Amino acid sequence: MKKLQFLILIGILTISISCGQQKRYVSYKVKDGETMRDIAKRLDMNSKDLMRLNPDVGKRPLPNTIIVIPNPKVKNGDSSSTSKEGNYAIIEEKSKDELKRPSDKNNEPVLKKKTITKYETHIVKAGETVYRITKQYNISKKDLIKLNPDHPELISNQLSIGQIVKVKAIEETVVVNQKEIENQYVTHIVKSKETVYSITRFYNISKDDLLQLNPDFPTIKDNQLSVGQILKIKRIDEVKEDESLIFYRDSIQENSTINLALLLPFVIEKNDTLAAKKIFENRLANFVTDFYMGAEIAIDSLKKQGVTVNTDIFDTGARGNNISQIVENDVLNDRDIIIGPFYSEKVSKVAKATGGIVVFPHYSKNQDELSMSKIIKSAPNKTLYANYLTTYLSRVFNGEKIFVVGDDTTESNKTMNAISTSLKKNDSITEVVELKPEKGYIKRERFTDKMNEKQHNWVIIASEDKVTTKDVLNSMIGLPDDITVQVFTTHKNKIYEDIDNNKLANINFTYVSNTYLDDNSEDVNVFYKKFKKRNNTLPSNYAIRGFDVTYDILMRYASGNDVSKTFKEGISLRVENKFDYHKKMFGAAENRGLFIIKYNSDLSLQRLK
Repeated sequence: MKKLQFLILIGILTISISCGQQKRYVSYKVKDGETMRDIAKRLDMNSKDLMRLNPDVGKRPLPNTIIVIPNPKVKNGDSSSTSKEGNYAIIEEKSKDELKRPSDKNNEPVLKKKTITKYETHIVKAGETVYRITKQYNISKKDLIKLNPDHPELISNQLSIGQIVKVKAIEETVVVNQKEIENQYVTHIVKSKETVYSITRFYNISKDDLLQLNPDFPTIKDNQLSVGQILKIKRIDEVKEDESLIFYRDSIQENSTINLALLLPFVIEKNDTLAAKKIFENRLANFVTDFYMGAEIAIDSLKKQGVTVNTDIFDTGARGNNISQIVENDVLNDRDIIIGPFYSEKVSKVAKATGGIVVFPHYSKNQDELSMSKIIKSAPNKTLYANYLTTYLSRVFNGEKIFVVGDDTTESNKTMNAISTSLKKNDSITEVVELKPEKGYIKRERFTDKMNEKQHNWVIIASEDKVTTKDVLNSMIGLPDDITVQVFTTHKNKIYEDIDNNKLANINFTYVSNTYLDDNSEDVNVFYKKFKKRNNTLPSNYAIRGFDVTYDILMRYASGNDVSKTFKEGISLRVENKFDYHKKMFGAAENRGLFIIKYNSDLSLQRLK
């Protein structure tokens, strides 16, 4: 009897333990097009929490990536682990303890040894000389200079009281738990040809921030990196919902060959009879010629890197009138990439005539009509600008008073409504003041009556009307000194070119743009030198676009991967354009690469996002 009771007790305990230890975490296979935010939303959880469970997975994981999610069956009180729950396909269960273990074979922390350099320093006192310091620390003047590249004045024996100089380099071998770092930080593994500048530019962080996060790599200060070096970029818990930190890495497959066609409206039949000066009075002729010169440099650059690029150039004529003949001659059949035509209404016709990729090279208000899967729209749609701005503002909102100003046209009202609706999705934003002209203008008092010196103000211009825009700008420029304001617009059009830049800087003018040119960029300087050497002039925006569009798409193709797959591998930054391509399964790929740019008091432009 006692034996039976014992067996029953064991059975009850077994059932209790199995129920109590039900798996709380399971694996989930990511579907095509899903983001971590989408999955978190269906799980009714914060996407940051999901990212913490999967620190090695980006915000846009590739299809079929396995991630860890809370077991939806546990949440719903269902003990079954083999059935399906809505969209959740449970593949493999993992316990909470298993989640804590690194994924190496022995379930041991991933420990790595690395050598770091620390420095013994000396603070210069009154009366000290370079010679005295070298004798005190038993080093040569040459070594002292080498240790202190930031102090070239040492060569001339110049010192300043309080100056800190390095007098000895001390190498230490330390053990690093790499898994622990990856769980806490977004990291970047340095690849060949990457520079401190290229990395800080992509992640939009300063060199000082990079140094502060990576004190073990003091050579960052001297712009020195090593291939394979793992850099901390940002704490994972500081990554915002709308941030994409996936860096597309250029790579070239050995013996890569590209058959390229450029379809450009040179309109040779007409222009051949005109004098050169007369030709370039035409805006299109300037645009096309400059675009081609930029594309030409991109092609040459790829060739120098070992890529074979077979290029044919076709004159599409006025309004693309020659395209029908080009298509009928079957000369596009074997093209891998076609850049052009310039007219949106001709793009689909070209796409039907080739098995390759067709890149629409600039923006058109009609580009929404381009839907074939082999088409790539290289310029962001204007409808994305407002949402890009409001997403940023929602992220940085800190109690500001918000005004949205329009001109009462149908288009302006639509933009105003979109901005207000988007901002109010932020629970902290309870009021958005909407203003429209009364009797043709907006009185300054309609702003100032709702502003006060204790609250910073945001004014968002949702109009492209010249009178309304200048009316708002003049009101903001003339505000009382105790009221602070930052003026935003979704699109910086020609109206703002007539406003003095000092005035724009005084109101912290901020706008959305599809281009951002950093004069300090090494890439920019290299391109400028090449262009000037070849063409004896500086490049226009059209020339830069020709280079950026051509170089980016050729580089992606030269990787040997399907081009649409490279879109999921990250965002690329070229000379002044950002390429953040998104492709629907049965639709065209579109670029969503935008920037938010602010005027600084010194009239420089600062990239905020």
